[in-house]
Amino acid sequence: MTAPGVDITAAAAPGSEMEQDLGQQPQGYLTASGTSMATPHVAGAAALLKQRHPEWRAADLKSALTSSAKGGKYAPHQQGSGRIAVDEAVEQTVVADPVSLTFGAPRWPHSDDKPVTRKVTYRNLGAKDVTLDLSVTATDPKGRPAPDGFYTLGAKRVTVPAGGTASVKLTAHTKLGGDGRGTYSAYVVAKGGGQTVRTGAVVQRDGESYDVTLKYIGRDGRPARFYSSGLFGLTGPAAEKIYYLNDVSGTVKVRVPKGGYYLDAQIYGDPDDAAKGIDWLARPKLNVTKDMTLKLDARAAKPVDITVPDKDAEPVLAYPQYMVTEGMHEGVLVDSYAHLRTAHLGPEVTDGSLRQQWAGSWVKGDDEQYDIVVGGKVERLATGYAKHFKDSELATVNARLGASADGKQAVAGPIGWLPDGSGRGAGWSVPQQALSTRKFHLSTADKVTWDTDFDQVTEDEDGELTSEATYLVHPPATYKAGRTYTRTFNTAVFGPRVGGDLGIYREGNEITGSLPVVADGDGHEGESDFTSVRTTLHRDGRKIGENKDPLTGGEPFKVPASDAEYRLSTSVRRDPRVAAASSRVDASWTFRSKKVREEALLPASTVRFTPKVGLDSRAPAGAARTVPVTVQGAATGENLKSLSVYVSYDKGRTWRKTAVRGGRISVRNPAKGKSISFRAAAEDKKGNKATVAIYDAYFGK
Repeated sequence: MTAPGVDITAAAAPGSEMEQDLGQQPQGYLTASGTSMATPHVAGAAALLKQRHPEWRAADLKSALTSSAKGGKYAPHQQGSGRIAVDEAVEQTVVADPVSLTFGAPRWPHSDDKPVTRKVTYRNLGAKDVTLDLSVTATDPKGRPAPDGFYTLGAKRVTVPAGGTASVKLTAHTKLGGDGRGTYSAYVVAKGGGQTVRTGAVVQRDGESYDVTLKYIGRDGRPARFYSSGLFGLTGPAAEKIYYLNDVSGTVKVRVPKGGYYLDAQIYGDPDDAAKGIDWLARPKLNVTKDMTLKLDARAAKPVDITVPDKDAEPVLAYPQYMVTEGMHEGVLVDSYAHLRTAHLGPEVTDGSLRQQWAGSWVKGDDEQYDIVVGGKVERLATGYAKHFKDSELATVNARLGASADGKQAVAGPIGWLPDGSGRGAGWSVPQQALSTRKFHLSTADKVTWDTDFDQVTEDEDGELTSEATYLVHPPATYKAGRTYTRTFNTAVFGPRVGGDLGIYREGNEITGSLPVVADGDGHEGESDFTSVRTTLHRDGRKIGENKDPLTGGEPFKVPASDAEYRLSTSVRRDPRVAAASSRVDASWTFRSKKVREEALLPASTVRFTPKVGLDSRAPAGAARTVPVTVQGAATGENLKSLSVYVSYDKGRTWRKTAVRGGRISVRNPAKGKSISFRAAAEDKKGNKATVAIYDAYFGK
């Protein structure tokens, strides 16, 4: 049954998770929706019934509540007998037993279906006989009236004696459904003695379906004991159907709707030991139009042999995948290709939809690894595969791992992407001490592009590594074979970054920031743990909103539709135990905006500072240096109207204006253990403004 559960207002429990998530509105109350709101209505109704009828058992209470429910627009398998009606239930003396009926799932074809009959039994809990007039209404799977005669009653009137029972036959004639498939529902409604009794009934009418028998055979030619397998629907009535298949006998029989499928199976020598062998068999195209028997024979599979140039590199990850259509893909995740064999089953796929990829990672020592992702469109999946990479096919990326706090560990790992949605490679990453370099050798064929993810990590109270700061290469980079590249992560100066898809957005009557406030010195976008965040929005000089979102896009501000001047400001602070550099960042953006039909990027700029610093975000104390200053966003190039830059050596208590010449400012590095701070203001030629202040930008050493 159903019960009221939408926008239910009740007393708030201060400090509870719900109260913290939803807030009190009005004070002392909160409003929520869901089954947790509906359930108390049912429990309360049962309590009222028990108070009225203390001698009733739980089954009696259930029968009275369901039998007296008020009908709705949904079918029995969606709503049960209807919405609870406690005012009717407390007066109910005649109930249905059982409260609902099922007629099973007759198999297709239905031309020879026999009528199926069940009994609707009424129980009179009262002291007087009750005569009931009966009717039945039935619907097809689409909610339309079912064919005449699909459900029939054996009688239209029945008298239920006081304290006794009476039954009426209900028959389902599934032969009458034509080509229809799905759930055919009915309600039997009995009225009499001032009462209404509702009983739901359903039958699941099979559409055109067939038996598929699958025989799994191991490398020894015997029925496989250990395997996992799935049959996945793609087209026709089979679309989105999934059948997971397993039986210790090695044979599975499943009845499925007519349509297009793909079949995947992994047969194991020992499910707990990959070294005993895995045979991965896949049939990416399977049209089920009749009963069929298929063999999945591990002996058809051939070995996979993928190696990297350095024989001292140990395999740690193998991740082959294939994709039959967008969003439908399968893969095997193991630590090595050494014990994997593969086979394609069935016909070729010639429509260009089938893709296959091979990804893997090998590690050498504590700070060097090989990562490969290759593949693309195919017509047949590989039955066995061999690829021996050469140094000349790989690019080298030296990832410099920074940290401006002492004693930190870092984790960096590449993730490869192939074009056209053909897959993603799982890069390997392991922790190492920060202030070090990790060397990646990456494949370059098949138009692969590479993300590189960086995390500064620390141990929590349970000894588990947790991230304090995260940075990544985005969008993914393309590398050329034989070339060496350098990426530096998590070094000063940290500050806002705009450009591309990073900036301030308006959609309808909502404004939100979606940009990194502490992008690292190389411009990698990311985020960090903060000790405090304060973000505000002013409209024509008046504050209209405040939140604790560091411009991640998670908390948009609601604004009026009309045109106005806005100023979005944020201030974030970091614990020096997480990051000593850029311990505080303040930024603001001033612009005009009005309601837009579609999401729009608003004119925003920022100023970036990129001094030469070490992995510890420190530079030689007292040395004279020039610091590159770059304007990003709407005010770049000829759009820049004005730019002012200030420097502080006392953590922002006093500021000195500094001239920008040729995109640089001249500074003297701070004394050992001391910091320098930067502040800037930029305006574009359309009057949009931006400010940024970065405290403890970097330190002297």
